[in-house]
Amino acid sequence: MGATEKISEGKRFYWHGNGYIVTNAIGHLVSIGYPEDYGYKKWSLKDLPMIPDFKLFPINGYGSQIAFLKNLFLRNDVTEIINACDAGREGECIFRYIYQYIGCTKPVKRLWISSLTDEAIKDGMDNLMDSSVFDNMYRAGYARAKSDWIFGMNLSRYYSLKTDQHHKSGRVKNTVLNIIAEREAQIAAFEKKPYFKVVLDNGAECSRTFDTREEAEAVANKCSGKEAVVCFAVGEEKKENRPLLHSLTSLQREANDIYGMTAAATLKAAQSLYEKKLLTYPRTDSCCISEDMKPYAESVVKCLASYDKERTDKLLSQGLNLDKRVVNNEKITDHHAIIPTNLIGWLDSSDLNEEEKKVVLLVINRFLSALDMPYTYLEKRYEFEVEGEIFKLTTKLPIELGWRAYNNCRDTGAMISYDKGQAVLVNSAEVRECSTKPPAHFTEASLLAVMENIDRRIDDKDLKPFVKERGLGTPATRASIIEGLISAKYIYRKKKQLYITDFGKNYVNALPENIKSPELTAHWEQMLSDIESGKCGEEDFMGEIIKNVNDVIESEEVTVDTAAEDMEDADTAAEQPVEIGKCPWCGSPIREGKKAFFCSNGEDCDFFIYKHDKRIGRNYKAAEISELLANGKVTLRNCTSSKGNKYAAVFELDDSGEYVNLKFVEYAKTRRRKPKEE
Repeated sequence: MGATEKISEGKRFYWHGNGYIVTNAIGHLVSIGYPEDYGYKKWSLKDLPMIPDFKLFPINGYGSQIAFLKNLFLRNDVTEIINACDAGREGECIFRYIYQYIGCTKPVKRLWISSLTDEAIKDGMDNLMDSSVFDNMYRAGYARAKSDWIFGMNLSRYYSLKTDQHHKSGRVKNTVLNIIAEREAQIAAFEKKPYFKVVLDNGAECSRTFDTREEAEAVANKCSGKEAVVCFAVGEEKKENRPLLHSLTSLQREANDIYGMTAAATLKAAQSLYEKKLLTYPRTDSCCISEDMKPYAESVVKCLASYDKERTDKLLSQGLNLDKRVVNNEKITDHHAIIPTNLIGWLDSSDLNEEEKKVVLLVINRFLSALDMPYTYLEKRYEFEVEGEIFKLTTKLPIELGWRAYNNCRDTGAMISYDKGQAVLVNSAEVRECSTKPPAHFTEASLLAVMENIDRRIDDKDLKPFVKERGLGTPATRASIIEGLISAKYIYRKKKQLYITDFGKNYVNALPENIKSPELTAHWEQMLSDIESGKCGEEDFMGEIIKNVNDVIESEEVTVDTAAEDMEDADTAAEQPVEIGKCPWCGSPIREGKKAFFCSNGEDCDFFIYKHDKRIGRNYKAAEISELLANGKVTLRNCTSSKGNKYAAVFELDDSGEYVNLKFVEYAKTRRRKPKEE
């Protein structure tokens, strides 16, 4: 935009020039707050449901950035504001929350782009839209935020108070937990049944399966040493199209499948690679790039010559396959697919950790594969008749490897070829014992696939379309949803697989069906879509959410094993004590529960420290956690080692952004008592 002068004000800065000031938020700086902001400091059933008159509050830790923006917005020489946040509901909310909170009334224009090439930005700036065009989109986004608040905050407190345990309830969390619980129930109810196959020495399998080994062996003995006549032979050239470019979810799934990386670890690595300018913005659900990015894609391929010159030369010589599968403006939402940037040539000299190396190579391979030719092969299907039994065989013979040349093509078949009517000697027939298999436990890859394609679990044809493109949760939040379920001890990881705990099972079984089904999200999206298109106001939507929450609270039907006997007992037993400190993640109060110190911010924050630590042989005290949160360090005394020795030591807060723990720093000097005077 010609704003080339960098002007710094302390740690903050903006760009100035050519009549523009260019500055930024840092994601959400302003939110609709927490229960404490509306006076609900005490956790009590008498206060539920909490339906506040929603206002805007600065998010803890971002006050200086907000003040910095306010000074720029309200400058006398600033006559107009351009909203260049993400092209979607959330981007609209990020900007308007800030705009409204600082009290700005200056006219606003909207830059609406999904691509960040120079051409796309300049074209968007030449075609700025009036902000009022997106008023309904903002109303839908604001309604969604308020409804998730009412749903999550109220039900989290309700189930925590009724059971005297800490629960995190939320529209998406409940649904995901229920999906895992249903899969676990299917596995538990599954009865393994053996069956037997008969296979000829050329790999052809009998079209029948057998319940007993005796039946299978009778057929195998009958066919061994006999001639098999080829009664069916058909060859067909087929193509396997190359994979789509990576969205965040597809990248997380592949990283989990290949490397066992968690979704959160993959997002963290991708975000770091983005900040190092090696990958484009990672929080996207799109698998395409835009038309204006075609020249950019070619430049990136050229930059990857140092990664694999033979492969990039081949691609450039045959021409990049930039068809609708790769380039499609209509399939881009807030952001285009994740691809390498044209700085990827610096990859070898970049300082990357092991997870970043894995993720960047996955993105590079997917990018080059998507621009390659389809895999072409000859598929031949045969049927053999032996002693009245039919055996079937399929072979694949590669013709043009295309993208598969770099992605483990194992198809063979060159040595096997038959003609119809040909007789083939069966030297031997083998009996193979098999068994029916239960549904597999979810991995993060398979669970992410379910969340992305949640419409497949919805029977109502009218509701399906509203979640078909969006899925359950967003690409940016799906990893945190899974981590949140783990930190709340509803589920746990064992290698790649996810399992539900008894605690999680009891909790999800206590939830009414209507607040844990995928239809809930689909119905919300239907109503939000109506708000966005102007078909209805948000009052109808909010009224329905409030009624749903109120119905749960008034039902008093909580069947979690540890539920208090009645409301009065629960109200007394589970009233929350004074806050221990401020949450390092979101700034909300940290409270003490029965088994842990936890963030009071309902569904949105999963900061959590368990009370008991085997390393110190006792529980943490509230005063110790308070000191830890305030200073980042704490000295713990009267600790007992695994060998029974007493010690004192300094611990510090070990916060990875995903998990929280206390990290040993050093042993502390113990206080020695003065000897008594004789």
